[in-house]
Amino acid sequence: MSDFKDSPMRGRTLRLNLSNGWSRIEDLTADFEDYMGHYAMKILYEECPDWVTPFDPRNKIILSCGPLLGTLAPGACKMSISTIGPVTNGWATGSSDSHVGLEMKAAGFDNLIIEGKSRELCYLYLTEDGVEIRDAAFLKGKTTWETLEALREEFHDPELHILSIGPAGEYLSRNACVIQDKNRAFGRCGTGAVFGSKNVKAIVCKGNQPVQVADPERFFKCVESIRKRIKASPVSRTMGKYGTLSAFPRKQEICGIPYKNFQYCKMPDEVEPHMNPMDLIDKYQISRQGFPGCVLCCGREICISEGKYKGFKTNMNQWEIMGAIMGKLCVHNLDFMPVINTRCNQLGIDVDVVGGAIGWAMECYDRGILTKEDTGGLEIKWGDEEMILKLADMMAYREGFGDLLAEGSARAAELFGHDTDYYAINVKKQDLYELLRSSNGWALGTLTSTRGGGHTTGTPTCEQSSTEMSDETTMRVMGVTAQQALDPEEYEGKAKVVYYHEILHRMCNSLGICLFNTVHWDIEFTNVEDLAELTSAALGREITPQMMEDAAMRQLNIEKALNLRYTNFDRKDDCPPPREMEEVPTGSRKGWKIDPDKYNHMLDEYYAMHGWDPKTSYPTRAVYEKYGLGKIADDMEKIGKLGAPQES
Repeated sequence: MSDFKDSPMRGRTLRLNLSNGWSRIEDLTADFEDYMGHYAMKILYEECPDWVTPFDPRNKIILSCGPLLGTLAPGACKMSISTIGPVTNGWATGSSDSHVGLEMKAAGFDNLIIEGKSRELCYLYLTEDGVEIRDAAFLKGKTTWETLEALREEFHDPELHILSIGPAGEYLSRNACVIQDKNRAFGRCGTGAVFGSKNVKAIVCKGNQPVQVADPERFFKCVESIRKRIKASPVSRTMGKYGTLSAFPRKQEICGIPYKNFQYCKMPDEVEPHMNPMDLIDKYQISRQGFPGCVLCCGREICISEGKYKGFKTNMNQWEIMGAIMGKLCVHNLDFMPVINTRCNQLGIDVDVVGGAIGWAMECYDRGILTKEDTGGLEIKWGDEEMILKLADMMAYREGFGDLLAEGSARAAELFGHDTDYYAINVKKQDLYELLRSSNGWALGTLTSTRGGGHTTGTPTCEQSSTEMSDETTMRVMGVTAQQALDPEEYEGKAKVVYYHEILHRMCNSLGICLFNTVHWDIEFTNVEDLAELTSAALGREITPQMMEDAAMRQLNIEKALNLRYTNFDRKDDCPPPREMEEVPTGSRKGWKIDPDKYNHMLDEYYAMHGWDPKTSYPTRAVYEKYGLGKIADDMEKIGKLGAPQES
């Protein structure tokens, strides 16, 4: 670890086997430059057998604290959890703002690898001395909020921070989440269910070691430069005041809100004036909140002061609820938004699958395909707030009809049959809230995501921004014209935009940086060159943007290999669901839809940039060997999933 002396890198990874209680400390930093600190996909590929399933004890959970976490780098407040996940059965990862990540760093660890299975429900207590497996019988069946309060009482610490699962994780609801304290989720992919399969209820961590940087003068000069750019942007002021809910006007303008389970692409005109979520924040906000290092501080606490939910106090949600619940399920009462978000967090279940599975059920019921005989007597109608809350509970506890919905819309449709798969809007079995037929770059990034439909591993938001950009700026950052970057209906240049964001997102997830402090949200915010400079100054060794690009592509190709090993994903799984291809939107996009030929040409361009076989989407031997992954090429050849060589 001498190479990282006086830097935020700890050089210690803690490995814990739950089956026998054995643990040891390892050093993974020899491969740092190859992965920029995010080794999860490498560990899963090298150590999990090819027959492993998500709930098998041989599966692993890897918690990663990036090298910039705990520093004053803008947005350095994220940690990630990765595994083989039960939604896609392949690569699964999620990130969250996390006080636990900060504590883990202060305890002297960069990563925690969990393997095996505890015989009884347990929680883990991590300190500078190592890890203890503690009995969690007293936490069984508790919500995440109840678990937090119980552990705060156990430790006599009212400010204790934890990671935990709720009933959804314990009952192996396929889309269960891990929750940071009460309101931040490691979303998508079902990581909470893998925790449940290993009988891990919670993780507590305490540390006291200071986090230092190798070259403070250089580091803080870069930090100050980035902070000035962020603070100067009008976008930052709006984002800081309203969070991602500030996107509502633009989403409505470009038809980016899935309404009535994707049948429509915006809120109805008669509903729109009453559905601006920023009005709710102005009305009920009592304080703002943020995590250490964040420039924007997009969190806020609210208290509903009138109506049926009067007295309800909670943390305000971000955008996903607006699309996944309010839009998809046709709820026209804004006050319901923080209520259902809070309930999902308490249950420890992904809000997107609650919206996706219930949206599928509501449309099938509305069309007479599902009946009361199928639902156990439940009448499932659009916009029914009480029914949505009831079904969310039933999904978490796998009760009655909720047991089917807990599988997610894709599997629910497969199990129920009757050709209902058309109404299950998903990518790689991951429920979508992202409306694809409103923005081509958003569609390409979401569809090609290795973790299944989701917008945080390569999807650009610039098309959905109202900020003007010059050709000089977009060419400098992403290598495309402003028209190519910003026009939602444009096809040319989108592959380049997605490629850039694949690098940006993976480096943020590796380093511990929140995407909202980066080009992901505003082109003037932190870019890849900034990340390279911050990392160089923090670690005391030169890291270039090219090294970051190589590391991101190495990660991406291993993620692809994991999916090829455990799933049958290929080119067809990088294409839009039928509804998104066949139906035309309403509003400003009326009459426009994704052109199949142009989309496939865009996809060909994307594959060509990565050196992947355009017929199958499989990486070629040349690509694997470029990134030092020759053994993976051999493995893929053995199972018949090696891409055909491409002509130069």
